[in-house]
Amino acid sequence: MKILVAYDGSINSQLALKYGLRKAREVGGSLVALYVFNSSMFIDYGAGPNAEEMARKESSVYVEDAKRIIAESGSVAYANVFTAEGNPEEETVRVARNEMLDLIIIPPRYKSIVKNAPCPVSIIPGNILLPVDNTDSYLTIIEKVVKEATETASKVIVLGIVPIHLYSKGEKKEIERIKKETETAVKKVKKLLINNGVETKEIMRSGYPDVEIVKVADEYPVTMIIVSESGDTPSELGKAANIIIDDSERLKKPVFLVTPESLVK
Repeated sequence: MKILVAYDGSINSQLALKYGLRKAREVGGSLVALYVFNSSMFIDYGAGPNAEEMARKESSVYVEDAKRIIAESGSVAYANVFTAEGNPEEETVRVARNEMLDLIIIPPRYKSIVKNAPCPVSIIPGNILLPVDNTDSYLTIIEKVVKEATETASKVIVLGIVPIHLYSKGEKKEIERIKKETETAVKKVKKLLINNGVETKEIMRSGYPDVEIVKVADEYPVTMIIVSESGDTPSELGKAANIIIDDSERLKKPVFLVTPESLVK
């Protein structure tokens, strides 16, 4: 996996860089931290002739900080700092496209990158989206969700989904039963996450699971979407995640379909 972190020296970008380095280390991938000096800010700038020079000196400190974070992170196959000038959002997209990267990690201020990015974009800190239905599939991934939320300082959106497309108009009682069971599952998940110190928000939606997941992910600055492939009871959520993953242009957010095997690793 080739990862790009948009680094601007802020606390959020430091968090993003540290997380990106952990991810690169986990998968044996590579990482580039990109610092973009926004020289266009100083066109017709009224703060005096020394403003740009002072900003460039400050920028050099940020670049050195990024190098220090990389050096202190431990072994990563390849990790380096790139610098560029121009619009930070545009330059990040350009580098990601030219280098054929697999994932971009950004602080929230650069969320506009998502719409033009050539690969999934993870906003850190942000919201981890956890779809839940009336099955127990969520039990297999709670620990992973807590770990990712803690490492990215992200909240978790617990999205309860009622797949009403599976039922006919005459099955209102069945739909109501599924809805109540899903609401109960959402509350159980929320309680588990809160007990682990994770801030949560709950949302209920009815419809095609893949459609509802995409809608909610578009509404919020999403760090990632985590879906369990299976539990003791068959779930539509794994199928929905595969649909989203197969259509990479549909949602520019990282989707992790977690299997029992990947949890062991």
